[in-house]
Amino acid sequence: MKYLKLSVTVISVLFIGIVTLIIKNLEVEEDSYLDTPVEILEQIEIVEVPFISSISGTHSTVKAEIERGSNLNNFLIDHGLSRDEASSVVYEISPFVDLRYIRAGEQFKLNYIDSVFQGLSMVLSSDRIVEVVRDVNSESGFRAYEKERVLNTFVQKVSGQIEDSLYSAALEAGMNINILYELIRLLSYDVDFQRDIQEGDTFNVSYEAIYDDENVMVEEGKILSAQLITDGRDITFFYYEDLEGEGDYYNPSGQTIRKTLLKTPINGAVITSSYGRRVSPITGYSHMHKAVDFGAPPGTPIYASGDGVIESAYYNSVYGNFVEIRHVNGYRTLYAHMIRFARGMRKGIRVKQGQVIGYVGSTGMSTGPHLHYEVSYWGTKINPGSVKSPPGRTLTGKDKVLFDNLKESYIASFR
Repeated sequence: MKYLKLSVTVISVLFIGIVTLIIKNLEVEEDSYLDTPVEILEQIEIVEVPFISSISGTHSTVKAEIERGSNLNNFLIDHGLSRDEASSVVYEISPFVDLRYIRAGEQFKLNYIDSVFQGLSMVLSSDRIVEVVRDVNSESGFRAYEKERVLNTFVQKVSGQIEDSLYSAALEAGMNINILYELIRLLSYDVDFQRDIQEGDTFNVSYEAIYDDENVMVEEGKILSAQLITDGRDITFFYYEDLEGEGDYYNPSGQTIRKTLLKTPINGAVITSSYGRRVSPITGYSHMHKAVDFGAPPGTPIYASGDGVIESAYYNSVYGNFVEIRHVNGYRTLYAHMIRFARGMRKGIRVKQGQVIGYVGSTGMSTGPHLHYEVSYWGTKINPGSVKSPPGRTLTGKDKVLFDNLKESYIASFR
C-alpha cells in the first residue's frame, strides 16, 4: 500500500509537469506570432457581395414593346412595377437613353424572380445594350450601366437561277433585301439590268449575317463575294481589306470593280425608252432621244452615277425637278422629272457614287413617272450604255498574294 501511494504521487507530478510545459510552449508560440511585423502578414481582400434577391426563386424573362400612346414610365407600371420603382428605373436609365426618342414599338427585355421585377435591358445599337438591375447599395434601389452586346457573325450563302429578274430570284432564294440592294449597286458597274439579264442566268452570293446571343439575326454585314453568270459572261468580285485597312471590291484579277459611272442609277426600273431616234410622246414628232428613260414607281430612289459636284438642282418646265452632276474626266450626268430632291441637294454640294440624290416622279414635260437619265462627255451627249471606263486600283505585291489566297477560298465555296 505504501508503494502504491508513492507511485500515484510520482505519476501525478509527472502529469502536472507535462501539462505545464505544453502550456508554456503555446504561450511562446502565441507571443512570437504577435511579435511578427504587421507588414509581412497576409492581407485579406474585402470583396463586396452583389445583391441577390432570391437564391432559389423562379427566373423568367418577358419581351415586350411600348404601345402607341404610352411611355416608358407607364410601360413599366403596366408590367408590375410600383410608381416609385418605375420612376427610379426611368431616372437610372435616362443618362444612357434619350427618353424623348422612345417611341411605340421600342422593345425591352424584362427580368423577374418569383414574379418580382429584377431589371431590364434595351438595345442601344448593333453592338451596345443598356441594362438596369436591382441594387440595394443604390439610393434609388436600381443601377443602370452600358455594356457590349454579344454578337456572332456567320457567312450566309444564297444561290439561284433567274427566271424573270435578279430582284425576284434573289428574294425567292432568301436573300436579305438590304444585301440585294447592295448587290445590284455593285453589279451596276458592269451590268445593264434591262439588256444583260436573261432567263437561266445564275448567281452565287455570300455575305455576313450577324446574330445576337439568342440566335436572332440583328443585322446583315457586308457582301463578301458575288458571282453572276449572264449571257456567257462570268462577273465575279470579292471583298478584300488591304494591309493598310482599306476595304474594297475586286475582280479576280485584283482590279477594283468601281468605275467612273454606274450603268444603272436606279434599282428595279424598266427601260421605257432607249437612247436613239424615237417619236416623242409629248410633241408627236420624230427626234433624237439623247437619254435613257427608266420607268419606276413614284418615290423610287435615284442614285448618283459617280462621285462629283452638283452643277444644278432646280425646277424647269422641261425637265421638272432635275439634278446635274459634274464628274471627273469630262463626264456629266443629268437626272430629270423627280418628284422631289433628296435632302441637302443644291449647287456646289459634293456627292458620292451611289448616294441618293432624288426620287422618281413625273414633273415637267412627262407622261408618267420615270427617270430621264442623260450622260455627256465634254459637252456632247452620249449613250449611257456605251460609257466605258478603266478600273481604278490594281492590287500588287503582298496584297495581291493575300487577295489570291482569299479568292481561292471563295471560289471553292461556289462549287
